[in-house]
Amino acid sequence: MAFDNSEDLEPTPGQRLRNFVQRKDVTQTIILGVVITALFTIFGLYAYPNWMPAVHSKEMHSARLIMTIFTVLSAPIGGFVLAITVRAFLNMHRGDTPPPDQEVSEKSNTPAILVWCFTTGAFVVAAIVIGLLVYNSDTNSAVADAPDAITVEVTGAQWVWSFYYPAQNIHTHTLELPTGQPVDFKVTSVDVNHSFWPVQLGIKVDANRLVTTTAEARPTILGHIDIRCAELCGLNHAFMETGGAVVTASDFDTWVKSIKATGGIEQ
Repeated sequence: MAFDNSEDLEPTPGQRLRNFVQRKDVTQTIILGVVITALFTIFGLYAYPNWMPAVHSKEMHSARLIMTIFTVLSAPIGGFVLAITVRAFLNMHRGDTPPPDQEVSEKSNTPAILVWCFTTGAFVVAAIVIGLLVYNSDTNSAVADAPDAITVEVTGAQWVWSFYYPAQNIHTHTLELPTGQPVDFKVTSVDVNHSFWPVQLGIKVDANRLVTTTAEARPTILGHIDIRCAELCGLNHAFMETGGAVVTASDFDTWVKSIKATGGIEQ
């Protein structure tokens, strides 16, 4: 004799997940999450890159690429978190009448938790791997280009930047770089800690007293460079900035000659 005990059986994880997804509030939240994710993705691909500084080096190109990829990868997470928040806000209790008293219960949905943890974990791993691959590629390229690099010694002091080009034997307060030639920055400070940040080159490195730190850049596009201090260094920190440019090789040579004509010190 056969007995039908199907009503007494606990639902399987798959059935629980299907029942959960088929709920009206969950379906609406998923649709809202997909819409917000699509908006975040469009923003990350087309709007956000245009708000970043201009790209004048391979390093800045890599930084812009990574930020764009990270924005797109985080779009689904941000989209669904925001969708859940919006749904909770729209369905919150309103009015002066308090909600009916009821016992507080804790509920959990193991399949949903596992899907969420696996998905977000996969996005995090993907972001880490992509970031490491891009920066490892940049590091290898910088090492290969090192023999052809020009050296610029950067010194931070409250609240000015100064530059010395050993091969050219010139001292300057602006930064001129020839396009297509790698640059090796050797950065230090004469007083407090600073942070050397040539914005459009896509690098940032600490300037510490009694220590020389290094950074490499490969300028590829002509244009202006904004140079700032990115570490709080005193009263006039916000005004510790100067300028520079990526120029053609011939313009760089002309600039060097003009400084040598004034004794090797930029006026």
